[in-house]
Amino acid sequence: MKVKIVVFLALLGYALFLAPGANNADDTIFTSLITGSFDEVDPLVVAVFSMLGLYPLIFAMLLLPKDVYRIPAWPFSILAFGLGAFPLLPYLIIRGKVTRQSPRGPGFLQKALLHPLLIVLAAIIALLLYVTALQGSISAFQDAFMSSHLVSVMTVDFLVLIWLSYDVLKKEWGLRYSWLAFIPAFGPLVLLLMRKRFVA
Repeated sequence: MKVKIVVFLALLGYALFLAPGANNADDTIFTSLITGSFDEVDPLVVAVFSMLGLYPLIFAMLLLPKDVYRIPAWPFSILAFGLGAFPLLPYLIIRGKVTRQSPRGPGFLQKALLHPLLIVLAAIIALLLYVTALQGSISAFQDAFMSSHLVSVMTVDFLVLIWLSYDVLKKEWGLRYSWLAFIPAFGPLVLLLMRKRFVA
């Protein structure tokens, strides 16, 4: 719990005060990503940006089937689609004790989120993003990190989401090989797909 509080405060402080780069209208990379002009941005930046759109789905798979705590997970899960780790960390900090015997929400939603077809589809998208990333340049990404506030914040957010997926899979799901979650996006999906075999 204390680690999550420190990580949240560090992430918030970084986003507000420390992240380098131009903001909003002055940030040409921000404009290109938001408008979908991906041809103007290094493919590695595009891949990380796109994976940030995949991680909220992964966290919906991770949290909603385990939504038995005092504070419901679904509002924070929805906010994650726009804000990444920023709403997820507070949820995991303040959710309280287990108060239910079964998860909130309709049973079909739980089944749909963990349906093998959805997991495989998400894993295929993750692999395609890896292909996109391989066409990019680390040096170009570093330049983008220093020149774009969005890229600098989303990179740190991306790293926090990777760590958080590992933490949830290890502690909430009790899965062996939870270290696979450090393989961005693809790792957590493989663990979810094979969860019945990986139960510790």
